[in-house]
Amino acid sequence: MLGIVLGVGARVTWFQRARRAATVLALCAASVAHAEPPRGPQLQIDLGAGVVGVGLEAQVSDHLAWQMEAIGTTTLYLKYVGGGTNTLGYGAGTRLTWLQKRDGTGLYVAGALRFVRGRGERDGDPGHGLVWLPAVTLGQAFHATKTVDLRFGFGAQWIHYDMRTKSGPLTADVPFIMVELLVGIR
Repeated sequence: MLGIVLGVGARVTWFQRARRAATVLALCAASVAHAEPPRGPQLQIDLGAGVVGVGLEAQVSDHLAWQMEAIGTTTLYLKYVGGGTNTLGYGAGTRLTWLQKRDGTGLYVAGALRFVRGRGERDGDPGHGLVWLPAVTLGQAFHATKTVDLRFGFGAQWIHYDMRTKSGPLTADVPFIMVELLVGIR
């Protein structure tokens, strides 16, 4: 096909072949350059099992994005699996995401680290302390509309806290399954 366009085997001058080759290359480069426009910053709503957050994500390279978020979290589910007690808290987190395609769609892998000022109880005595939640997620990202992106993923997180109460320590150091839905608005 390319030979026909360039005129291989036909009575075509080298100048005509060069001009046709340059036209084909320019068309190919233009189609690749406009296939996946770079992403702009996104306001994101992070919904997970026990986490609700609002963050801002910015593209740092063709396939990497970095997010900072404010979160509210609970470990309510830990007491049902014998991993700890219910804590509630608020804090901040950061997430670095690798996206398969430059436009922010396809497979994604994200690593996150969240720090929360948590509050819990032991035998009716309140305690406060730091809850930290490192996590990794694997999922699928896609455009729901022209301005809304969705990411849905599964992963694992480590839940750690060490609080002091009058009744004794309130601790958890537990791996846990993670489910997330991330809604991004451009």
